[in-house]
Amino acid sequence: MKTPTGFQYSKTKSVIRFNWNDGAWDEGELVQDDHFSLSYSATVLHYGQAAFEGMKAFRHADGETYVFRPFENCERLRQSCERLLMPVVSPEMFGSALKRVIEDNQDFVPDVESGGSLYIRPFVFGSGPTIGVRPSPEYQFVVLVMPVGDYYTPTAGNTGLNALIFDDYDRAAPYGLGNVKAAGNYSADLLPAKKAKDMGHDIVLYLDAKTRTLIEEFGTSNFVAISKDGSYVTPDSKTILQSITNKSLRELAESKGLKVEHRKVKLQEIIDFTSIGACGTAVVYSPLSSITYRGERVWTSESQKPSAIMSDLVKGYKQIQRGEAEDHLGWLVKTTEL
Repeated sequence: MKTPTGFQYSKTKSVIRFNWNDGAWDEGELVQDDHFSLSYSATVLHYGQAAFEGMKAFRHADGETYVFRPFENCERLRQSCERLLMPVVSPEMFGSALKRVIEDNQDFVPDVESGGSLYIRPFVFGSGPTIGVRPSPEYQFVVLVMPVGDYYTPTAGNTGLNALIFDDYDRAAPYGLGNVKAAGNYSADLLPAKKAKDMGHDIVLYLDAKTRTLIEEFGTSNFVAISKDGSYVTPDSKTILQSITNKSLRELAESKGLKVEHRKVKLQEIIDFTSIGACGTAVVYSPLSSITYRGERVWTSESQKPSAIMSDLVKGYKQIQRGEAEDHLGWLVKTTEL
């Protein structure tokens, strides 16, 4: 297929849908319609009982399609479902669902040369009718797939993203849902993200809600940095979603002998970073050009490009995904083997 542009929804041949009631999931079915009927009183509509995941599949030179670390996403979805009192999806069911929907949509997997990927969006939500605040009596597990390109496009004239820190918005509260992929977490970023863009910025960087002194993450991705001594630094917090991309880059860095610091990161430390970026499944990695806080640029990239260390890590990460380098860390799963 032709090269996908941007990160946006496009209809493919089918989606796969499972229903849960009477304490069990059904066998699931591939459906070609991308619309369905839902009760007006479904818990997903009133109480936000929903969680989702995001992962990618790549076509390799051998013609086969490979999914990147799917069972890491399965485990994270399990954690989200348990936190929101929804039935979990077993690894066996998860893998089978991916296999069935990817194989049915092979014509939409981008070619090797395109630079694109097949984005996979599994999600679980409360579909049963309930007016009181209680778990749903019924649920659905759905997996969508679609070809995608890059997520972010920097503002005109920049090679990196310009980030803005707000004082009056938080991404997640202490002991809240920040460490799971609950749908409502992303709604909270919509208004700050729009305001940031209206002010000429690309992305919002959030601080911890309790002290407002620690870096947390961006609205849709993790914060990663390279320090002056060449260490890979990324925040650790119970209110941060643990990015599988970030975890993979850390593992790759360690395999190359780099020092990795997964810890609390103070805002005042950013002056010690030579490179800062946003990473995640959709984003992959986008370098920052600047960070603005309270009307001042508190960090500016000297080169407007990722550091040599970060560039090497991202290059190696993408080469493994696309089958251009040995998968020495065992990240890829062939679709036929799910």
